[in-house]
Amino acid sequence: MEERISRWGIGPTTFVPSSIYALAAWAATSAWPGAFRLRGLPGVVETAGAVLMAAGLLLWIVGAVTVMRAYSRDRLVTSGAFALVRHPVYAGWITLGLPGLALLLRSWPMLLAPLIAYAIFRRLIHREDQYLERRFGQAYLDYRHRVNELIPIPRFWSR
Repeated sequence: MEERISRWGIGPTTFVPSSIYALAAWAATSAWPGAFRLRGLPGVVETAGAVLMAAGLLLWIVGAVTVMRAYSRDRLVTSGAFALVRHPVYAGWITLGLPGLALLLRSWPMLLAPLIAYAIFRRLIHREDQYLERRFGQAYLDYRHRVNELIPIPRFWSR
């Protein structure tokens, strides 16, 4: 029988470098706010950031709890958050949490952190996709065909 992929998947490889960059960007913004702080619309930017952060954290937590339970039961999850995106843990981090944090802290260099995380995700996600395809076969291929990776965009063109 094939060895199982780690329950963490490519998560640490995506999370750690993008977090280190975000921390460095925040430090630069704190040290040199005149050069790196987002300007304009006081309160609006922070509110948008807080909303994105909250949504990202919720998606991340729901996705993580669901995937950990499914991993323990060796099941493919295609409902709940997984009906919206195939990788809600990564989606919560890359598309909501990191951009929200950048806005909340009003740091334009931090806006590059989601791009870094996305680049790492794109480079490595094939490992999880290949594993899931081997593990769950046609069920995963059908699911992959129906549901986008990170952004809940309907796939009208594939029907």
